[in-house]
Amino acid sequence: MRSLSKGKMSLVHPAALTALICAVAGAASAQTTPTDKPPETAPAPGPGLAVALVGPAREIKLSENTWFRFGAQVQAWAKAGQDRILQGNGSDGGYAFDYYCRRCRFFATGSVVKNVYFNVLFEASNLGKSDPTTGVKSFAAPSILDAYAQVKFTDAFWLSGGSILLPLTRNGTQPTTTYLSIDNANVDTTPVLQGNTNVLRDLGFQANGFFLSNHLEYRVGIFQGTRQAAVTTGTPPVVTQTASHNGPRFVAMMSYNLWDTETGYVNGGHYYGAKKVLGVMGNFDYQALRTDSPPAPGTPKDAYKGFSAAAFINYPLSGSPNPKGGDEIVGLLQFGYYDGGFSATNPGSYPNVLKQTNYLAEGAYFSSSLKLSVFGKFEMRKISDDYAAPFKAASNQTWIAGGLKYYVAPFNLLNFGLQYERIINNDAPSGAQGGTHNVTFQMQLILY
Repeated sequence: MRSLSKGKMSLVHPAALTALICAVAGAASAQTTPTDKPPETAPAPGPGLAVALVGPAREIKLSENTWFRFGAQVQAWAKAGQDRILQGNGSDGGYAFDYYCRRCRFFATGSVVKNVYFNVLFEASNLGKSDPTTGVKSFAAPSILDAYAQVKFTDAFWLSGGSILLPLTRNGTQPTTTYLSIDNANVDTTPVLQGNTNVLRDLGFQANGFFLSNHLEYRVGIFQGTRQAAVTTGTPPVVTQTASHNGPRFVAMMSYNLWDTETGYVNGGHYYGAKKVLGVMGNFDYQALRTDSPPAPGTPKDAYKGFSAAAFINYPLSGSPNPKGGDEIVGLLQFGYYDGGFSATNPGSYPNVLKQTNYLAEGAYFSSSLKLSVFGKFEMRKISDDYAAPFKAASNQTWIAGGLKYYVAPFNLLNFGLQYERIINNDAPSGAQGGTHNVTFQMQLILY
């Protein structure tokens, strides 16, 4: 898939414009599929290059169709988060202060031969964040998030295999460096509450492609999802069936853009006036577990199913997109319905995903001259009335956030963000705290 340019270019000399636009493409999220073959910078001597060259997008070229490129991303956070614990005198909880790296990433993309690509992303997530109980800082080893190979057969059919970002929602497939706020939506995590993914990613195979001059995109994938445990009988237990006999997780997405096209692995968020986008997206997610496997062997397990729909817009205030960037307004409306199959009489396939509806609305304005953006966000998770009050009291929440960002470097190369967030516990019982406040400062850097 091809990367996308995003950003404000007014401070860049025209001679560097092309290289910089390529460098801060949709791949700048540290999640993007390599582009088609970069432009040549020198004629190839004979069948291949005699020496490695540096291309216009800072890729290292070994031959005409063999190249690779490295990148890094840092999102440093300072957060003041209020406790949801009432004090002995009845007052609201105090504030915990934390300083950590929300995302520390290193990644590489490239082309092996013509139409054959790879993408590998290492991340140390929440590096240095303190445990809320012990206070011990997290220095867990970095993990591999994206790690896949990809082959393009035609524009209508690309095939990828490996660890892939699941196309579950519009906001969840946006670049991490172009979010309107400072992070993804809380409701993006709903379809992965079962704990069977790795930061919205899973192992499997995905087909995708483009039609109608790249305005229509589809993605269809089969992934591991939940692997059921072995079946045992008797005492002492005897294994009568090994684990992983259940079917895969099926995830699909369809997206249509009326104006400019989006052909990256990740799309959306800010385009800083460089694109004019108006579109809709639909997502579907499904997995069913076997009756004879744990939990509750012998009991039918209702399937997990999830649906999401979104409408989105990036509108340059000049009326037309400009490669040099400009003022823009951005908006996203997103809806989700999820049901893990759990009920009073059924263990369900994904019991941690209660039946619920999710809502997200966010918007932002970016000023090229001021190098500033302002944003606002509303989210809500509404648990079904099929469940008892304790379930709803623990999970029914509303998030309201707003803030601003200041861009030191063009596009999203370096910016500072400040966000205030109010978390409302909609069904908090009498005597419990009804909501909390969070304030987060972010410094974000991306090199790609």
